[in-house]
Amino acid sequence: MSHTIFLIIALVTTGIFAIQFILSIFFGDMDADVNVDVDISSVVSFKGLTHFGIGFGWYMYLAGNTEIQSFVIAILIGLFFIFAVWFLYKKAYQLQQINRSEQTEQLVGRECTIYFKQNENKYTVQTSRDGAIREVDVISESGKAYRTGDRTIISNYKNGILYIQ
Repeated sequence: MSHTIFLIIALVTTGIFAIQFILSIFFGDMDADVNVDVDISSVVSFKGLTHFGIGFGWYMYLAGNTEIQSFVIAILIGLFFIFAVWFLYKKAYQLQQINRSEQTEQLVGRECTIYFKQNENKYTVQTSRDGAIREVDVISESGKAYRTGDRTIISNYKNGILYIQ
């Protein structure tokens, strides 16, 4: 009888997991019960209980007995499933990037690399902007000649033009 109960727990929780997985693939993440923060709500949630049921139910079904050490091992496996999935969700949310548009004047003080020379004092440089490496046009304030690959600092922004040292 208990063998059947553990099989039902394993099959129901695995079925719920499969439905959640399919829905999240085709319709995005439908619920918001997983937080990036380390709090109890991200561990004890519907998804957490589902994953606990998968680990606990399948182990108890495969173990085939109801001895106390089997219950302890099954509980530990269920907890492992909860924390493993919580860790994976946390890492997945860290991969999400929020692109924030930076104003051009915010580039002042930022290091850049000379990409190529357009004319005597005008250069195209590569610098970090909006979370990626971007090319921007600059003018040399000092008139210093730069070569491709030289590093310098964006020193000023006036009338829509960036200047380097």
